[in-house]
Amino acid sequence: MAVTLNELKKNLGETVRARVPLAPYTNFKIGGPAKYLFEARQSEDLVKAVQVANEFKLPFLVLGGASNVLVADKGFTGLVVLVRNSQLKVEGTRVTADAGVKLSFLVQQTVAAGLSGLEPLVAVPGTVGGAVYGNAGIPQVPKGFIGDWVESVSVCREDKIILLKRAECGFAYRQSGFKQTNDVILSATLELQRGDASKSQELIKKYIAARKGQPYHKPSSGCIFMNVPITNADEVRQKFAGEEKLEQFLLRGQLPSSWLIDRAGLKGRTIGGIQVSPDHANYLVNVGNGTAEQVMEMISFIKQQVRDKFGIQLSEEVRYIGF
Repeated sequence: MAVTLNELKKNLGETVRARVPLAPYTNFKIGGPAKYLFEARQSEDLVKAVQVANEFKLPFLVLGGASNVLVADKGFTGLVVLVRNSQLKVEGTRVTADAGVKLSFLVQQTVAAGLSGLEPLVAVPGTVGGAVYGNAGIPQVPKGFIGDWVESVSVCREDKIILLKRAECGFAYRQSGFKQTNDVILSATLELQRGDASKSQELIKKYIAARKGQPYHKPSSGCIFMNVPITNADEVRQKFAGEEKLEQFLLRGQLPSSWLIDRAGLKGRTIGGIQVSPDHANYLVNVGNGTAEQVMEMISFIKQQVRDKFGIQLSEEVRYIGF
């Protein structure tokens, strides 16, 4: 069913816009126009947008911080909903945060409330909704992912609001069940633990310092590739014999993609306006008017080089939109 801008405005309000470039709304600063764009300031707005899109059979896309996405140069031929709901409630050790709450703010507020557990997320860009969707976090510490602390997630499924328990969310390394469904995340409830604010602040400093070598302040989508699980330790030992950090990686059970890309000699490599970061090889940086097509060319090139040199297939964690 075709829908006009005026019809969308009647249903969602006058703030709906047409042909809006998405590049300014993504960390990569890449992406063509959205056919329509709507900013959801409350969870009710988000639910209404989903309902209206379904009613008009209009493709829709939900974007939070857009820190782990690549939007096609042609854009998105549907309704893009910017998630800007930002309610946060702390009750004892239980914290409920809307999907639009920034992770850095969530960490600050929970630490201020004397709670601990989320410190590893302090320097992770993005929002709660996106973090839950991709199970954001760091693998180097126990319970370093947001999914480790989730008690439940409130979602909009078609026209209904449903509460999912943690066991129903399908959390795994950089994965969740939400990647296989059309559920729209509205909020998440986390069960944290009592902590010491001073110790938490020290942890925060540690995690922020650990990211100083990463170009997270530059236009990128964060890490492009997932780390590679080690399934045959003997084979890995033989292939990378003598490497200084190998035992550390074996203990962790993963080979960092950044390490593999670096060893393939790809740091600093450029295609058009896209560069493999000289600081952290798992970041592709938009160094000037980069395009989604150039990002795709670089991803393909990196995968081919790592596969040819080490016999290892890299897998992207970036989310493709509009391709």
